[in-house]
Amino acid sequence: MAGGDEEALESFEAEVFKALDHQMRRDILRFIGEGRSATFTDILNSARIPDSPTLSYHLKILGPFVEQRAGRYGLSRLGKAAYTLLLRTTAYNRMALLYRKKFGAMVGHVVLWASAIAAALVMGVDSFLSAIILPSLAGVSLMTINELFE
Repeated sequence: MAGGDEEALESFEAEVFKALDHQMRRDILRFIGEGRSATFTDILNSARIPDSPTLSYHLKILGPFVEQRAGRYGLSRLGKAAYTLLLRTTAYNRMALLYRKKFGAMVGHVVLWASAIAAALVMGVDSFLSAIILPSLAGVSLMTINELFE
């Protein structure tokens, strides 16, 4: 690749990452992506942007991602790819949160079932119930939680 081409590619890459590094611009991309097409006023109101010049500035930076046709904004091919990426990162963040909560749910469940089994033993509940049925229910319960998080 020629030096000029490589510099142009690096410049375009920097422009793309600059456009996506601001939350307001990501919100604009999401809004346009969800609605397929929107007017300037639609975007201004939905993205909670304080004024028209601010929106104009952000739309200019979003140039590679947004196309304007007949007074409405839509996503370019690159914009659709960026929108898909935003959706995937949001889904990934939710899954990561879910997996972090999985450990807490499992530990909490173990403590709960251990307490129930200990209480049954202390209260002198039927040994069949406290020795076989409660631990079996605990195991099924833990397997169910594990399946929910998988």
